[in-house]
Amino acid sequence: MALSGGADRGSHSMDKSITLPPDEIFRNLENAKRFAIDIGGSLTKLAYYSTVQHKVAKVRSFDHSAKETEGDPLYEISVQEEITARLHFIKFENAYIETCLDFIKDHLVNTETKVIKATAFVYAKHADSEFRFQNTHPDIFPYLLINIGSGVSIVKVEAEDKFERIGGSSIGGGTFWGLGALLTKTKRFDELLQLASKGQHTNVDMLVKDIYGGAYGSLGLTGDLIASSFGKSATTDKEFSKEDMAKSLLHMISNDIGQLACLYAKLHNLTRVYFGGFFIRGHPVTMHTITYSINFFTKGEVQALFLRHEGYLGAIGAFLKGAEEDNPNQYSWGENYAGSSGLMSVSPELNPVQRARSGTFDMLEMDRLERQLVNLPLLQDPTSYIPDTVDLTEDALAREHWLYCFEEALDGSTGSTVVKRAIASQKDQPEAVERAEKFRQKYRHKLQTLRHQPFAYGSLTVRSLLDTREHCLNEFNFPDPYSKIKQKENDMALKYYLRVVKSVEELSWEQRQFTLAKGLLAGNVFDWGAKAVSDVLESDPEFGFEQAKQQLQERPWLVDAYNQWIERLKGPPHKCALFFVDNSGIDIILGVFPFIRELLIRGTEVVLASNSGPALNDVTNSELQILTERIAAMDPVIHTALKEDRLALVQNGSSSPCLDLSRLDKVLATVVRERGTDLVIIEGMGRAIHTNYYAMLSCESLKLAVIKNSWLAERLGGKLFSVVFKYEVPSKAQG
Repeated sequence: MALSGGADRGSHSMDKSITLPPDEIFRNLENAKRFAIDIGGSLTKLAYYSTVQHKVAKVRSFDHSAKETEGDPLYEISVQEEITARLHFIKFENAYIETCLDFIKDHLVNTETKVIKATAFVYAKHADSEFRFQNTHPDIFPYLLINIGSGVSIVKVEAEDKFERIGGSSIGGGTFWGLGALLTKTKRFDELLQLASKGQHTNVDMLVKDIYGGAYGSLGLTGDLIASSFGKSATTDKEFSKEDMAKSLLHMISNDIGQLACLYAKLHNLTRVYFGGFFIRGHPVTMHTITYSINFFTKGEVQALFLRHEGYLGAIGAFLKGAEEDNPNQYSWGENYAGSSGLMSVSPELNPVQRARSGTFDMLEMDRLERQLVNLPLLQDPTSYIPDTVDLTEDALAREHWLYCFEEALDGSTGSTVVKRAIASQKDQPEAVERAEKFRQKYRHKLQTLRHQPFAYGSLTVRSLLDTREHCLNEFNFPDPYSKIKQKENDMALKYYLRVVKSVEELSWEQRQFTLAKGLLAGNVFDWGAKAVSDVLESDPEFGFEQAKQQLQERPWLVDAYNQWIERLKGPPHKCALFFVDNSGIDIILGVFPFIRELLIRGTEVVLASNSGPALNDVTNSELQILTERIAAMDPVIHTALKEDRLALVQNGSSSPCLDLSRLDKVLATVVRERGTDLVIIEGMGRAIHTNYYAMLSCESLKLAVIKNSWLAERLGGKLFSVVFKYEVPSKAQG
């Protein structure tokens, strides 16, 4: 199959072809608008901008002015087509360059609206050699950028528009490939890396201890330091294995590049060195050797960092250069995990589309988000903020548990598995079963990849596992599998709203505060994303608000700062509370609204921040608008607050069950700043436990959740339905 995805399979094109299914690799080509190409000495990297048509779930309020019939749903759910922009990045070997040029001619040159750009600048998303993925610091400049392609280019970067090539070397990835091919008769780069990962370089390299025996300590050297690459091959009369030779060669070139990097970093007084280029390949041995070399020669003063999508540096730069006319500052980009390969796409046993002849392909896709995403202004230190509580690449026990959980949620025997839920949400579409099966296969393959390569898609966290699942569901046109469940539960909860409010109003002040807090926690039990809960909801339709209250842990709670909270409430009201809400139905209607109603009565303004797009049974901004209208029609307190703009509903910019406070809708950030927000409430396991548990804010915060996973509860020292009620005051505000 030719590179263009549509050429003849005849013999004339087979030897210069990439034998891959076109819909898997060259996706959305018919809508491609702009291409960028980075042609290196060994590999070609192609970037193109395209538009993607996919289904989105929309809700629309019915006209309630007419007399309602009992049983009428609250709102209408419809699935509509929406067009969004997507960036595609693909790499392949230069052996296919002729086919590539034909492909570009066919898809680009002969059309009127498409543009080619091929100049580059820097794009950085980096991680160190232990796969601890880091956020880009605002004070990133200056740094050294070392791009390892066929040769090595060394660039000093002082600002976004100020950079200079200060050196280079002819000994790079092409050297490893060329010498490796001569030594091992292996023509494929990734195969060489495979060989190197199995080799033992000490069989080929001469070490310090081989020369000095036991007396090397006095020289300040370690015995296993390489004294001479390939040194043993000159004196030992034996055959060396391909694996050992490949490993020795990789060490030799990586050490050489590492030392070169150190010298340039020292010369220019730089402490950070970023490595890019497809030589790295996310390969642990390469990264370890370069890091070891830099640590050794600089005594730890210079830090080696690696770009996750290292090989696309030039292609991304070329694309961004060409995108300047599109006002790129008006939106943000987010990675589409469903259409991206792993960090290492070199493992034959894991890669179902392994080719007979061509080198492994690699893909990265990024979707354009039509909103600018920015930091929450109330983060104490945005540069040190890490959303995720647990790094699953480092915590093997937690990793195994959560991978098992997500697999079980995919294929388990209960009626609430994600696949069954997806099919049920589109009963009227016969092909939904087939699409759901494709979703299952794709997501399961990603989970299996992560079992073997936890760092394959960058940071591995509960958040990334949830987000990848949402992306895969969207890929197969299941935009909101829980839409009908949410609709039904919202309808039901609204019927009880006034009853709950009236029962609370009859209590004394102190009793009322505790009942509201407990109601907020009980509401949070209703989470279809938690298996322990979905099993109950599936088997017992009568399980409701009061039953949930009975399930809650008695005080003292697992994390219990309620006494401090109640003392604070005896003081002056907060100016404005920002509340990141969680689930639909009982949670938002019977838990959150009575709670924020009390804050409004106290004189506190409230901003409700909800998801921009669907995830599990979380309430979306468009659903919340309708629910709030209905509640306002029943409740004068909510009605007045809305009318006076003391209650505001704002989307958070996310479509995830978790919460990244460094990527929030810019409008929300503006509202938070303008209203002088002095209290942040974060609710739910996804937003307050899996993410933001340790987030440091510059104002008071309340993090609330019910632990609905037995394993996690036990790990935290509690049981199922244990309560986290974490009230925090920043130290400067305490003084």
